[in-house]
Amino acid sequence: MSGSSYDKTIQFRAGAEKAAAELLNEIHIGGVNVSELARVGLVEMLRESLDEQDKIEVYERYSRGEITEDVAQVLLGEKLDRMAEEKDSFEAAIERDTSAFLSGSDGE
Repeated sequence: MSGSSYDKTIQFRAGAEKAAAELLNEIHIGGVNVSELARVGLVEMLRESLDEQDKIEVYERYSRGEITEDVAQVLLGEKLDRMAEEKDSFEAAIERDTSAFLSGSDGE
């Protein structure tokens, strides 16, 4: 990701969105934290833009140490923990000794 246009800040032309945020800041008691609104909105949109294959790819990259837990958390949220639990359950099932489930007779 280094060398990308996202290295310092994410910027966009806001137009009407900026005017709406300024108006809300004026009329809301105590104002609003526009940076926080933008951050939360960006996180929501990033998550919504991922399809199931994207989510799997993000988790695989996280598992290989290619991306940090913070980045994976931004993109996957609570699903990151669920995916880890599912992986652990699957691996435990594979390692489970199934010989106890086989019947002792040959004719059945």
